[in-house]
Amino acid sequence: MILVNVGMWFERFVIIVTSLNRDYLQSSWGYFTPTWVDILTFVGSFGLFLTMFLLFVRFLPMVAISEVKAVADTEAPKP
Repeated sequence: MILVNVGMWFERFVIIVTSLNRDYLQSSWGYFTPTWVDILTFVGSFGLFLTMFLLFVRFLPMVAISEVKAVADTEAPKP
């Protein structure tokens, strides 16, 4: 699954970089090199994703309802 995502990312990278590589004028053709703004935007997108993911896991943990129900039935005092 991860390898598929990495492959898709590289495919999009190739599409974007090659399209930015060729301009309408042949005199301005060159290879795209990212600036510090491009790099920080890329790193920030990973940071935002990880922050949202960790907040999601913290406040909405994935626990099977059947497991919680089984434990709650055995440990709860009956009146």
